[in-house]
Amino acid sequence: MSLRSRLFLGISATVLVSLVVTVVAGALLTRRSLEQAGLRALERQVELIAAQRVADPSSSGQDELGRFLSTDEQRLAIVTPPQAELLLPASGAKRLREDGSASGSVDVRGTRFLYAAERSGGEAIVLLRPASRQAADWTPFALGLGLAGLVGAALAAVVAWLFARAVARPLSRVSEASRSLAAGDDPEPLPVSGPREVSTLAASFNHLASELTRTQEGERAFLLSVSHELKTPLTAIRGHAEALQDGVLEPAGAGTVIEREAKRLERLVGDLLDLARLRRRSFSILAQRLDLGNVAVAAFERHEAAARSFGVGLQAMAEPDAVAVGDPDRVLQALSNLVENALRSTPTGGTVRILAAAGRLDVVDDGPGIQEDDLPRVFDRFYLYDRLAAERRVGTGLGLAIVRELAEAMSGSTEVRSEPGVGSTFTISLPVPVGAPARPDGARPSFVLVSRT
Repeated sequence: MSLRSRLFLGISATVLVSLVVTVVAGALLTRRSLEQAGLRALERQVELIAAQRVADPSSSGQDELGRFLSTDEQRLAIVTPPQAELLLPASGAKRLREDGSASGSVDVRGTRFLYAAERSGGEAIVLLRPASRQAADWTPFALGLGLAGLVGAALAAVVAWLFARAVARPLSRVSEASRSLAAGDDPEPLPVSGPREVSTLAASFNHLASELTRTQEGERAFLLSVSHELKTPLTAIRGHAEALQDGVLEPAGAGTVIEREAKRLERLVGDLLDLARLRRRSFSILAQRLDLGNVAVAAFERHEAAARSFGVGLQAMAEPDAVAVGDPDRVLQALSNLVENALRSTPTGGTVRILAAAGRLDVVDDGPGIQEDDLPRVFDRFYLYDRLAAERRVGTGLGLAIVRELAEAMSGSTEVRSEPGVGSTFTISLPVPVGAPARPDGARPSFVLVSRT
């Protein structure tokens, strides 16, 4: 059963029960009120008859006792008080003896009567009216209540249907859009309207759909980029292997190319695994105090030979108390990726500088720089590779993405500043230990050269 049907049936049943209870209670109260009004009317008639007999002594003679008068609607008895007590129920007879008057209902030979009795001198006047006549008086009221109940039920059903549709329609739209999204389609954004809960649901679904679309597009682009990256070295390996088999190339030359491309494949697969681990957060991060100057020296020693082969100068400089909180191995890994990129992009004769300060590592190069429009996406996977592969030496296209992931995993951040034709500065910012001395405002950095080649 649909939600709309459930809401309609639930609301209709609730309203119907309320209407039935209201109509029944109204009918009972109306009948009781009419019966009390009938009793009061009988009491007034009895009082008038008694008052008339007192005012006219000739009409209250002894010969009047024991008289019974009857019409279709009422019965009048003028009897002695003991006889009247025999006509009335015990409670009425008691009130007649004590108070001189009584009223209520009594069953006579299976017929229910409303009665009013009044004692006047040595006689008692009893006036009775069939209860069935009273029921006829309240029948129009009962019909009116029933008709009002039916009209109310019909209106309630219409309102319940409209309300159920108003509630279920946004949910139906969300359900249809969810099925469309699950089928691989791109549903239109849902209107954010209606009650707060419904509008929040629509807004949440729109956000989910946009995030899923963005993620799918990113994964699609990532797979395409990875496929391209894997295809290039594989093509080179296959071509040189075939040339080697055909005797076109010397084994030494072909082996060198195959080894180089195999290493490139190995590095690409390693970068992909690093990214996968970073996304799953399955690796451990050690949050400890470390000296960024020592990290800068370690990165210098790791890349000193590569700098010489590129013909690029490499320097490591550190400020006093260049401390931070992070994982030494992960910080060195991120810094090494920046240094590798800087060495590849810096022309022969240029210089790459590693600068260490409190909570900060900078890698400054003299390369061609990066266009301003490209800066916001520098740390995206394969972005610079796709943009610059035809212009300069590049790596796998994943190094900067790994740097950002590592920095964020250690509660840090990354930043890049660049000027075309001048060079670029890549920055890793990390938390500073509590109590570490801070550089005074406006003070210039005082780096000390710790390694140089």
